[in-house]
Amino acid sequence: MQAAQSLRTHLNRLAVLSSLYVWAYFVTAYLVSPLQAALLPSVVMSLLFLPHGLRVLATWLYGWRSLAYLLPGALLCNLHFAGPRAFDPEIVAGTLASLLAAPLAFLLVRKAFPAASLAPGDTRLHHLVATGILASLLNLSALKLAFGLAAAEGAVILLGDTAGLLLTLALASATLRLMGRRI
Repeated sequence: MQAAQSLRTHLNRLAVLSSLYVWAYFVTAYLVSPLQAALLPSVVMSLLFLPHGLRVLATWLYGWRSLAYLLPGALLCNLHFAGPRAFDPEIVAGTLASLLAAPLAFLLVRKAFPAASLAPGDTRLHHLVATGILASLLNLSALKLAFGLAAAEGAVILLGDTAGLLLTLALASATLRLMGRRI
């Protein structure tokens, strides 16, 4: 009975987080990007990348299990945006690097700064944001190796990831307040 409940809990988290990941990608691609293109046509990378915020928040809440919870959504986004190239090795490698960056950042911060609590309910916001920025830097390093990003592209991605994290945290906080809870 308990195993069935545990499985149901994990499947619910997978469904919710993967759905939110797809939603975050679609909002970024079909709302943020067109607005950005109209206002700043020379900036190609997103200045507000919501999926990064979701990856960081999911890792904060669920640790390494967030990889399994987010992977189906990430693969669905690959299928939608890359079509027949969705499972090309470089695209899959980029997806995995992006998903691994947040858990790796949390691991590194916990090892380097044991006093910096990152436990849900006990986290200081600036620790969470700093860890999210580190996750973005780790992701950028992997993407630079895989795709050879230019420095300007990396700077825009870092800015977009950070803005996406801040907006995701604000949305999560507002949602929890409406539900009568707090981050």
